Amino acid sequence: MMMNTKYFWILIALIVIQLALSSCAIIPYYSHYNVKADPHRKPPSRPKAPSGAYLASEDVQWRVDWQCRDSWQFDRNAQSTNPLGACPKTDNNFIGIAISGGGSRASIFSAAVFFELQRYGLLQQVDVISSVSGGSFTAAYYVLSCDDPLNTPPTIEGSARPRWDPTVVFPKLQKHFIAKWIRNSFWIVHIFRYWFTYYDRTDVMAWIIADTLYDTSWFKGKGFHFKDLNPQRPYLIINATNNTEHAGGTRVFCFTKECFDKLRSSVDYYPIAHAVMASAAFPAVFQSVTLKDYSQKEDWYVHLIDGGASDNLGITALEKILKKNRDIHSKKLIIVIDAHKANYGKDPRDPNPRNLLDYYIDSNVIDAYQTLMAELRLGKTDSLQQWLSKNNGKLIHLKFDDLEDELRETIVRIKTNLKIRKNEAACLKHAARILVQKEMEKLHADPEWSGLIQFPPAEGYEFPPCKPKKIKQQHID
Repeated sequence: MMMNTKYFWILIALIVIQLALSSCAIIPYYSHYNVKADPHRKPPSRPKAPSGAYLASEDVQWRVDWQCRDSWQFDRNAQSTNPLGACPKTDNNFIGIAISGGGSRASIFSAAVFFELQRYGLLQQVDVISSVSGGSFTAAYYVLSCDDPLNTPPTIEGSARPRWDPTVVFPKLQKHFIAKWIRNSFWIVHIFRYWFTYYDRTDVMAWIIADTLYDTSWFKGKGFHFKDLNPQRPYLIINATNNTEHAGGTRVFCFTKECFDKLRSSVDYYPIAHAVMASAAFPAVFQSVTLKDYSQKEDWYVHLIDGGASDNLGITALEKILKKNRDIHSKKLIIVIDAHKANYGKDPRDPNPRNLLDYYIDSNVIDAYQTLMAELRLGKTDSLQQWLSKNNGKLIHLKFDDLEDELRETIVRIKTNLKIRKNEAACLKHAARILVQKEMEKLHADPEWSGLIQFPPAEGYEFPPCKPKKIKQQHID
């Protein structure tokens, strides 16, 4: 009888635990991180640091002289607290960068392209960066970062800006985010939040992104927000997909002032890491990121998933900005950093393609999703190219298809996730140097565009050699 009673109470305890764990969000916290806009809030007359939140906007003030912007310094007593009022409007060149998705493959490749463009003096002139998914890791890092910690505007939170230097950037982007995500998911505080609040797997990864990439003061509750963007940098448009019922119209959602104004929310105080995570919230792996819509009388929310579901190249936002600019005399240069890989799916030589991830979800859904994204991107660059050719513009499309066979074969085998091997990263850096050099040589040979770049370029940074995989010939009888 004693044994029966013991087992009875064990069974009751298990039932109680199961009921508790299945009744998610008993405590209503962590559903959203955006705050309601306060029209009565007055900015400080003499702020301690400049707000860079204006950079999260589709209203790109691209005529500001880039040399003045890049060297601008904050002065508490000056009339203007950003370069818009302090620098002359003398730049007649519009330069934009779009960065595709592709997990760590996209973040490493785009960072490598950035450093190559910087050697040619072109990155410094960029007016706006539009990114999706894995590309948003790099885009946000660059616009938050500084080249020289001693010659940069301070952040509002007081934390030091991350440095834009290959010896700093790549070790961060090459972290095994999936391993860190799994380990941190079993922290007792995360377990409690996960089962008893709205806190989910996406929140855990956002926490890791903030701490690993952007701001080590996350432990103190002072992660970077959009107001901490660096005024010396280009405009930043992080794109996600609106997965809310009755969203209507285009499903692209931009983390900009304009999109947040529709929600009567303030983009200034939104965490950068959560915006990046919304852009990279890959279906089946991560939950959606939620924003509260304060324009509604009742509780109403917007649910966001991976930006690649609506535009995997980040071109849509740039097209919108370009078509507002009807000045046929200004030059318009768009650089698309495309980390898309053509061959995905299972290896035909593998009798059991199941990997560790397949024990938790079926990775076939990832292949299906990539197939859909491949269809969505078709025609995007063609339509942009046609518009630019009629409006004094030029498109540079950096893609793996233009690489030699062995290097291309190695790179397209890099899986779309948030981990990457050292040799894979080295090959991506190698690919970036090759592709950018080819395009810059073309620009240098064109008198109409040669004035934009520094040629020959500055000395490049060193990286390990790439060890491309040999292409195996398949014999079919």
